Amino acid sequence: MIKKIFRLVAGSMAALLLLSASVPSVSAQARGAMTLGLLGGYATENNGGYTNLFFLYSFAPHVRIAPELGCVFRNDGKSAFIMSADMHFPFSIARGVQVYPLAGLTFNNWSYSGGSSARLGGDVGAGFDINMTQQIKLTVQGKYSLMKDYSGGFIGMGIGYNF
Repeated sequence: MIKKIFRLVAGSMAALLLLSASVPSVSAQARGAMTLGLLGGYATENNGGYTNLFFLYSFAPHVRIAPELGCVFRNDGKSAFIMSADMHFPFSIARGVQVYPLAGLTFNNWSYSGGSSARLGGDVGAGFDINMTQQIKLTVQGKYSLMKDYSGGFIGMGIGYNF
């Protein structure tokens, strides 16, 4: 069941990316725009939940840095501290709606019964943002963290404050 949900979300994001590639940009994200927010969802490595604090900083119209700091809640005897430094490449598909592919680095410190394991890896994924108001942004994101022994997906939704 979880694999079907993951495939559905991944397929939806891929379709959004393909659609957005054919639609001209309506507006670009302003240089220097910043967002601070919370993101939470499902982690495939332990079939549990996760939450992140995220920050977005746009230093070019279609490039932003997106550091995240969070935790994966204990399930199946595993939990984790996670840190990521991703790059998003957003472009508008409609007024107030952006899609973005992402790539970056991640550090996960997994704790399990009998020990812990720290791993460095890479992130790939995609997401989309909806600006509900000038200050409030909703985001949906899916990414896959590739690392030795602890690779897994993160599918989540979040809310951010634009300032």
